[in-house]
Amino acid sequence: MTSGPMAPNVVGPLRVELARKAIHVASATIPIAYAAGLSRARVLLVLAGLGAVAIVVELARSRSSRVRALFVGAVGALLREHEHRTWSGASWLLAAYALSVLLFPRAMAVAAMLAAGLGDAAAAVVGRSVAVARARRGAGATVLRGKTFAGSAACAVVTFAAALLVASLSPLAAAAAALSASVAERWDARWHRIGAIDDNVRVALAAGAAAWLVSVLTRSS
Repeated sequence: MTSGPMAPNVVGPLRVELARKAIHVASATIPIAYAAGLSRARVLLVLAGLGAVAIVVELARSRSSRVRALFVGAVGALLREHEHRTWSGASWLLAAYALSVLLFPRAMAVAAMLAAGLGDAAAAVVGRSVAVARARRGAGATVLRGKTFAGSAACAVVTFAAALLVASLSPLAAAAAALSASVAERWDARWHRIGAIDDNVRVALAAGAAAWLVSVLTRSS
């Protein structure tokens, strides 16, 4: 027996997620450039410029109904429900990148940014794809509102590869970054107050801190 056509409310979220995560993937050029030797000052300058634009847009849409309408008309399809009331994920991603560069040494900062830029994107796309596959089998689209182990595993695998190959971390530090990023990505606001922190920031800081801690411990041992 062949499965029937997937409902639009299942396919739609996957297409939106692919478009959202294309922004994440494009943003990975920043940590890649940092890993390739771009100075910390220049990376911070780029992030400051982009951040200034993001802050202006966020403040304008929070205070002006006209700007809000223009913003929603332009990118509203890409926003999650809560992003209509708070800052967008793209703005939080910039904040996560800036914090990573400010808080961690270069290699750990690169790993942290790639965890948020690529690892989180992999989790979302794989998770949505699994949801679509389940919907095809008749499991329903409600799984789209949760997390999947496949998505968490994808986050870990991509973060590990990026931390190892791009950030040039040791396998142990890369594994620590990957595991921490996966746990942070999966964290739910119902479990702890830290869940209220945007997932881009959670993933980046968790990955960077874990990689830094393991690197320090292995150097001192």
